[in-house]
Amino acid sequence: MPGIDLNRAFYYEAVAPLIKKNFPDLKYSAALMGCGSDVLGFDNPTSMDHNWGPRFQIFLSEDRFPVISAELNEMLRKKLQFEFKGFPVNFTPPRYDHTQSMEPVTSHPVNHLIEIVTSQEYLRKYLEIDTVENLTVQDWKKFPEQKLLELTAGAVFHDGLKSLVPLRDTLRYYPPEIRLLRMSELWQAVWEEEAFIGRNIELGESAAVKIISVRVTEIIIRLCFCIERTYAPYSKWLLTALRKLRCYPEISTIIDSVLYENDPLKIETALCALYEKTVELHNNDEGLPRLENKIRDFFGRPYRVIFAETIVEKLHGAISDKSLFGK
Repeated sequence: MPGIDLNRAFYYEAVAPLIKKNFPDLKYSAALMGCGSDVLGFDNPTSMDHNWGPRFQIFLSEDRFPVISAELNEMLRKKLQFEFKGFPVNFTPPRYDHTQSMEPVTSHPVNHLIEIVTSQEYLRKYLEIDTVENLTVQDWKKFPEQKLLELTAGAVFHDGLKSLVPLRDTLRYYPPEIRLLRMSELWQAVWEEEAFIGRNIELGESAAVKIISVRVTEIIIRLCFCIERTYAPYSKWLLTALRKLRCYPEISTIIDSVLYENDPLKIETALCALYEKTVELHNNDEGLPRLENKIRDFFGRPYRVIFAETIVEKLHGAISDKSLFGK
């Protein structure tokens, strides 16, 4: 059972009735977000070995948290059922690596995995800010992409505070100029290595061609997420998440041609096709500056490149806030 479905039902069928009965006037929000494959929707049976099961977050207001959080936690410990849909609601104490696993019990209190926090505390933990109001471009530059994904993935089950949904909407994706900056950084990384494919073909370094081509392919994959205004996850889930993008049917066979090919010249050809397809996808977005889509030799040498440096220049030229280029 996918964790997101389990916990949606756990909230509505088990926890919400307890809160309504014991704290009828309490305003709160509830969601499954943060780290975890269940939040991203990528969980499978292996995921069940730690920090998976009946769990989510309850968000209280700043003024009510000191007054009610301990009492709410104790109520859940004493009144939650022992299992939900066949899954233990009780969890082991945290291990040395801070992980916990479901553990059956037959008496209270239940060591549940419902996190009781405030949205401000959660933001401080993830982004080192107290509020998403009046965010600056410099704030956005500091936010790790994985953290932004974890804050906006999952699901909100109840937003009685009327603040959690707006918070997640604000962080849903980078502002336009931060998106352009992110794309320019990725193309810069392509520029720094794209000519090395041809150079290593010339040197007969087949292994180097393979290593560099895989690295460049990962960069291109991350560009596809930018084009579709979607946060890319860290490497464990990158290809799994790629399959959910609209462009996947168009780009997957080209990616496979790079990753599974061993002939260096064919790898270079496949990479060039990957560059061209990525630029085509880019140019189909009317909100992005149009790029030249042309494979050329690298300064007269027979190394086939897209000349990503010119793409970086084009993207930089479309950014009006030049302070973004500073630290």
